[in-house]
Amino acid sequence: MAWRVKLSASAEKELRRVPRDRQARVIRAFDEMEIDQFSGDVKPLKGPEWKGRYRKRVGPYRIIFTVGAADKTVGVSAILIRSEKTYR
Repeated sequence: MAWRVKLSASAEKELRRVPRDRQARVIRAFDEMEIDQFSGDVKPLKGPEWKGRYRKRVGPYRIIFTVGAADKTVGVSAILIRSEKTYR
């Protein structure tokens, strides 16, 4: 069974706001995550509010996600452009 990437409603909305040329890069990152969730620049987030979440760097964007091993899903909760307010 292959892994599935599920976007939250807010992540879908954020993806629509990403410029089209960069959307393709983000969507390719989702395709990579279906094969290997931790390929590329992936780090676990620190702090109690981020426990169990990871971030994947895709150019200036950060994909915030969780991994559900039981049902083989990658839950994307946010797609954010990197700034000093990204992780607050």
